[in-house]
Amino acid sequence: MGFWKQLKEQFKKMWTKFATWQKATVIGAASLTLIGIIIFIVVANKPAMEPLYTNLEPKDASAIATKLKEQKVDYRLGDEGGTIFVPADQKYQLRLDMAEEVNLSGVVGFESFNETRFGETDTDKRVRFLVSLQGELTRTIEQLDEVEESRVHIALPAPSLFIQEQEESTASVLLRLKPYAKLKPNQVKSIMAFISHSVEGLKKENVTVMDVNGNLLSEGLAEDEGIDFARISTTQLALKQEYEEDLARSVQSMLEKMRGHGKAVVRANVDMDFDKYESHKETYGESVLANEHIKEERSKGMGTQSGGNPADTNMGGPSYGSVGNTGESEYELTDRTRNYDVSKTVESEVRAPGKIEKISLSVLVDGELTPQEQEKITEAVSSAAGIDLTRGDQVSVVGMAFNTEYYDGMKQAMEDSQRAQARQRYIQMGIAGLVLLLLIAAVVYLLRKKRKEETDTGAFVGYTETAASQPEFEFNTSMSPEFAEKKAMRDQVEKLTQSNPEEAAKVVKTWLIEE
Repeated sequence: MGFWKQLKEQFKKMWTKFATWQKATVIGAASLTLIGIIIFIVVANKPAMEPLYTNLEPKDASAIATKLKEQKVDYRLGDEGGTIFVPADQKYQLRLDMAEEVNLSGVVGFESFNETRFGETDTDKRVRFLVSLQGELTRTIEQLDEVEESRVHIALPAPSLFIQEQEESTASVLLRLKPYAKLKPNQVKSIMAFISHSVEGLKKENVTVMDVNGNLLSEGLAEDEGIDFARISTTQLALKQEYEEDLARSVQSMLEKMRGHGKAVVRANVDMDFDKYESHKETYGESVLANEHIKEERSKGMGTQSGGNPADTNMGGPSYGSVGNTGESEYELTDRTRNYDVSKTVESEVRAPGKIEKISLSVLVDGELTPQEQEKITEAVSSAAGIDLTRGDQVSVVGMAFNTEYYDGMKQAMEDSQRAQARQRYIQMGIAGLVLLLLIAAVVYLLRKKRKEETDTGAFVGYTETAASQPEFEFNTSMSPEFAEKKAMRDQVEKLTQSNPEEAAKVVKTWLIEE
């Protein structure tokens, strides 16, 4: 306890000797250190907060907040109340608890028919069925990876006794897609087919699909008859651009391996034939005898003459008996049938659209090129891009200095930002080091002060014993206390030097070392 008491007294003496700026520096450094320690402790002990749910409706957020208050769970709101943050270690358990008690989606499906409602009319049942059907369709559409949220609205007209007056059913689908997600036309057609097949009497062309940005996604997709030339042209243009980008990227990567990154720029223009071509050809060869049928008849005998018609011999009619023998008769018949087959060759050729008709490449290389370099680059690019000069393809290679002011400015800005961040880190490290040095200096000063006092005390032990028998000094009352103390100290040193020179030398040596 004596050491700490002495240390406290020494610190008080040292503090009184400090100048005002020194005191302010020590107080500021100690305050910053204390604040940093407090912040570190608070941040270290504070649990990490993670989103429990995002993009919540105000009604759902209120219900979840109420449940969290009942369970005494620490939570925080964000995104103007649309996001709720909870401790990370409780997030998944809270999601399970909220799923049982809160209907976050607000969608009601066929589970509403699990309960029986007394006094419900047919109209009420029809409305409840329509709402449940919309909810089930909404849940199914939200299972798509690209869809974040959806709404389905179905309009079922009242049944009519007359077919001509019966109105058609319609449906509308509103989609909120996930960030950077996009639905393909085939996916939109699938949604339209799914809705139309799920609702009785609903035709595919009566289903409208749009996103929250107001884009009509189902436009032109329900046309089963005819050709949607606008959509086909868009698809062809996308195919052409994709091929050009792939070709330019391939050639540019090859040149950058040779010239360096950013030292070459390649642009491609490809003419493509999207006409569908079909050719049918039939070729007939020489005839070949396939089969032959021969029929022969022969007869020989005595002939008779038929009786005439009693009414008129010029009139046709049956004969009545024979008149008599006419002599010997002979009959012969030959029938020959030949069938020939002709060889036939049928050729059909269908050319898919997208045939490349012409490729034009423009290559810019940073720096001047010699004729030999230009020739080698042209040859390499032609081989890599599949250039066919007989088809009319073209390759242009030009060497010139690139304008790099924009990139140089960006590089300079990044370097300035990095230097500023480095200066900030150095300043923080300097402040921390200064605080640490001040604390170390204070401790070292106190320890040295204590050691000096202990040395002074040991040096004057011999003098105390010697001077114990001497009479005390008599001080002039007119002297000031400071002067009297200095005079007494000088007299004591003189006496110690005379009585014990070796101890006096040690004391002086110790003072010099301390100074």
